[in-house]
Amino acid sequence: MTQIRSVHVRRARCFSIAIALAVAALPNSVQAGPWPERTVHIIVASSPGTSPDIVARIFAERLAGLWGKPVVIDNRSGADGILAAQALVQGNDSHSLLLAFPGIVTVVPLLHDSLPYDPVNDLVPITSVAYDSLSIAVTPSLPVATLDGLVRLAKSRPGSLNWASAPGAPYLTFLEFQRRAGLAMTYVSYGSSAQALPDLMVDQIQLAITPLASALALAHAGRIKLLAVTAPERNPAAPDLMTAVEAGHPELTVEAPLGLFGSKMMPTELRERIAADVTSLASDPAIVRRLGDLGLVPRASTPAEYAAKLAAQRVQWATLARRYGVRPQP
Repeated sequence: MTQIRSVHVRRARCFSIAIALAVAALPNSVQAGPWPERTVHIIVASSPGTSPDIVARIFAERLAGLWGKPVVIDNRSGADGILAAQALVQGNDSHSLLLAFPGIVTVVPLLHDSLPYDPVNDLVPITSVAYDSLSIAVTPSLPVATLDGLVRLAKSRPGSLNWASAPGAPYLTFLEFQRRAGLAMTYVSYGSSAQALPDLMVDQIQLAITPLASALALAHAGRIKLLAVTAPERNPAAPDLMTAVEAGHPELTVEAPLGLFGSKMMPTELRERIAADVTSLASDPAIVRRLGDLGLVPRASTPAEYAAKLAAQRVQWATLARRYGVRPQP
């Protein structure tokens, strides 16, 4: 009898060990556990003072209060956001998040032959955070005040107007605008739209597609002129500035849902929790006011909603890239 009992005990112990090992081997998605356990890092695919950086800092301040742990900003600018994405993927840490424009997974893969990350599988969408409006800005001396005025002037001076934009969606969108309007303008390449603004102010280039947040103060000071915004709706920070749709050029519509991404090992329930926390803050009047003054509209989503938005944009930009023969850089 004692021997039989001993056999059962050994079997029970073996079974318990097997269960423990099986649980340990399960994917992260079923082991969310307490979070955060330490400082959370938000890697921002932009330099300090830009729209993504501002959004990250405003939300980080409040998220730290919700989570009871510090939330630190880590700026990784340059290379179309590739350096920031690479930092997240290499860390593969649930306490690191990436805040970037959607182009990091929709357009950048169209522009580069090889990436140090898989844009579909390595960067997991968590939530949109804020929508940034792009603006069509021109040098102050250009004798136009509307998009139609720009079209007439550009047609009268083919090839003489220089334009700039960030690579990717803004670039492809303005190519489509020129095609439909029958224009021939000269593209000037800059590392970012922010780098083009000093030349725009002194008429070295005549037009730039730039985030409204970067352009508003310059427009108020008379250093540049704004013709339209590319968002579907007018921006509360510039209510008198019409949309491209209202101006009769819907092809210039670009939605820029700046959002958070996690590494592929981030548990599903953790992504949903972070999205819910961001959603709870996105409607906070203080955050709405702070971002609204800069031309940014806080707008959160579920992970599934953000993933669907990115998938739709991926198809949209791939179509335009094929139309204009945009080839990845080696």
